[in-house]
Parts: sequence; structure tokens; C-alpha cells
Amino acid sequence: MNKNIQKTPWRDVNWPVFYAAWGGWVLDGFTTFVYAFIDLAATRYLLPASGISLSLTSFYLSAFFAVFLIGWGTSFIFGPLGDKYGRIKILTISIILFALGSFLSGLSTNAYEFMVFRFITGLGIGAEWFVGGTSVAEVFPEDRRVMGAGLFHSGFYFGFLFAALAELLLEPFIGFRGMLMLGGLPVVFIVYIRYKTKEPEKWEKVKKIEGNKLKARSSFISIFKKGYARSTIVASLVMAAVILGLYSGTVYVPVVVEDIIASFVTFKYPVVDFVAAGGSETAVFTILGCILMPFLAEKIGRRFTLIFFLFLMAISVFFIYDIIFYLDNLYYLFIALPFLGLGGADFAVFTLWSPELYPTEFRSSGFGAITTFARYFAAGLIFLIGYISLLVGFGHAVAYTAIGFIIVMPLIFLIKETQGKGLPEKMLETNTGKNTEVKEEKNMEDVSEN
Repeated sequence: MNKNIQKTPWRDVNWPVFYAAWGGWVLDGFTTFVYAFIDLAATRYLLPASGISLSLTSFYLSAFFAVFLIGWGTSFIFGPLGDKYGRIKILTISIILFALGSFLSGLSTNAYEFMVFRFITGLGIGAEWFVGGTSVAEVFPEDRRVMGAGLFHSGFYFGFLFAALAELLLEPFIGFRGMLMLGGLPVVFIVYIRYKTKEPEKWEKVKKIEGNKLKARSSFISIFKKGYARSTIVASLVMAAVILGLYSGTVYVPVVVEDIIASFVTFKYPVVDFVAAGGSETAVFTILGCILMPFLAEKIGRRFTLIFFLFLMAISVFFIYDIIFYLDNLYYLFIALPFLGLGGADFAVFTLWSPELYPTEFRSSGFGAITTFARYFAAGLIFLIGYISLLVGFGHAVAYTAIGFIIVMPLIFLIKETQGKGLPEKMLETNTGKNTEVKEEKNMEDVSEN
């Protein structure tokens, strides 16, 4: 490629679609991490109200996360629907779902109601990632798309940052219920999406050509056909470890801060300040990781970029939960959090990589499968971690999740490397009753696995 060729001006990017997807992802991150800040308070209230002993707090902390992940896993149904009915329509539905689920979570009177509403929240949040990420990939010019993926994924961690600010400024006044109910605010965002955002042109072209032949069922089946099945299955397995790292490592940062402070005989500073600081520090470095990710992915490839971030997560989770947690040392914790934050950009690699593995006809289904199926597996493991925590302690149990990052690293080489290649386009048109391939990106001639 000629490096002297001028890139597409940023002003020519389809920003309304980006804002819709990024804004939804920010609100998803806010809703997810608001719970991370108040999960301990909510659990300690809901368990006695449900007739459950507080001695099971660590188990139910994991159980609530696991139910949330089951809801996220179930969101795979929106992938094929996004291929059939359009990205923006399904994006709108997903935001309504997670906003409703979060708001109702704040009204829960017992642990069982809470689990139902957390499931609904997860169902909406799960769809937002892959539908929003697919939309951004399809509307960005090819020479800006890689950076677009990093910018999009940073939204989730801006949400984390906003949640930390809400914890600092609002939680002392509105409590855990009010914090959860703030998650209902994204419904207001629907107005913008409904009236300001159009479907990506790539999807519109496919819809125009295929019409009624574009079906949700066939879209879902296609991701398991020759040339796509291996990447779908292997990427889903790798994602299981990535998810486990987030929901057993990053999300528990506020719990670690609170637990360490609780070990002090005296602590003259407001606890909420340090909890918010820990969350903010983690979020800021993950945002930096999301911005760094596109440069690494273009330089060393998708595979090695993901391995780099997984390695950071493995080392960070081990040191924070197996060592620092038991040293009760806030100073060491705040030194280690930047590395955990940077490692959290492993998710951003999937935001870039997943859309590159599938053509427009079933891109949403493929992206959705990779980011949702693994949730079921991760949910089971988090239930197991909750049980193990009763036997060996919370810190040691969470530290074991670092093993998952190491185990899946060799599997990454089974996923198709797409460095330097554009989004695959297999546009089909009806010709004398037969489907004939009329266009495919020159640099994606071979759709079989490497």
C-alpha cells in the first residue's frame, strides 16, 4: 500500500451511527460498572430480605454476576435479527432492555427478583456490543475502520469512569437503589437513535439485493459453515477466558478496595473516595489500551495483540488477588491497577477482529455468537469461583481465573488472521433463480481459514 495516499478525512466518517453505537456502549458500561460499585451493599441488603445468611455473601456476589452473564449469553438471538431487520433497529431494542432491567433492579425487594432483572439487563447489554460494533465497522471508511473499532470500544470504559464519578458524587445521597435506577436513563438516548441514525449502507445494499431471502435462521447457520466455523468456535472459547477476567477481575476492583480498607484499624479518609479512585484509574488505563490496540493490531497482527493484552490480564489478576489482596496494601494495589486496566483492552481486539471474520449477510450473527456463547461457560465458572471462595477465600478463588488466559493463548492461532485485510463482502443477487456471487473484496478472496 502506498503510504503517501491520503486517508479519508475524519469529517467524512458517518458520525451519527458512531455516536449512536458509542453512546449506547458508554451507557452499557455505566450500567455494568454502577453495579460493581454497589454490589456489596446490594447483596448485604437483599440476602437478609430473602432469608439468606450473610455468610454466603461471596457466593451470591458471584451468583448475581453469573445470572447477568446468562442474560448476556442469551442475547445471541439478536445477532441474526440484526442481519435480517437492521443494525440500528436491534440496537434500539437492546438499549431499552438494559435500561429497563437496570431500573427494575433498583426496585428489587429480594435476591430472586434481583436475579430476574439482572438477567434482563444482561440480555440488553450483550446485544449492544455486537450490534453497535458491527454498525461502526460497516460505516467507517476502510482506512479509518481499525481506529474506529478502538474508539468505539473505549465507550464501555468511559461508562466505567462515569460510574466511578457517580459513586463518588451521588451514591452517598441516593444509595445503591438510586445508583441502579440511574441505569434507566439510557431510554432518553433512544430519541437520538430513532430520529438521527440510518442503517449502514453496507447492510442496506445487502437488504436491497437479497430482500426476503435475508433470513435470521440462515444467517445464524452460515457462521458454522466451512470457512467460518473454526473461527466462530475457537474465538468463542477464547472469549470465555476474557469474560472471566472482566467479571472476576476488573469488576471486583471496588470490592478489593473496600476489603483492604476494612482491614485497617483506623481510616480517616472517606472510603468512597478510594473506591471511586480505584475504578477511575482502571477505566482510564483501559481507555488508553483501547486507543493503543489499533496501532498494535496493524503492526503485529490481531493474534499477537490479543495475546499481549491477555498476558497483562493474567499477571495483573494473579498479583492483585493472590498477593496484594492478602497484603492489605492500598499503595501496591494502585500501582498494579494500571496494568489491569491496560489488559482490559483485550475486549477491544474482538471489537476489531470479529467483524473482519464474516461478510455483511451474517456479520452480526458471527460477532454476536463470539461475544455471547462464551457467557454461558463463563457464568458456570463464576458460580464455581463463588463456591471455591467459600473454601479457599475470595482472593485466591479470583486469582485462579488467571489460568484461563494462559490456557487459551495457543487457541488464538486457530482464529483467522485478518491483518491488512478489509471487511469481507459477498453481495448476492438473484440471477435466473440462482444466487450468484457478484462482488467480493479483492483482499478477501480466500474465505477459508488460514
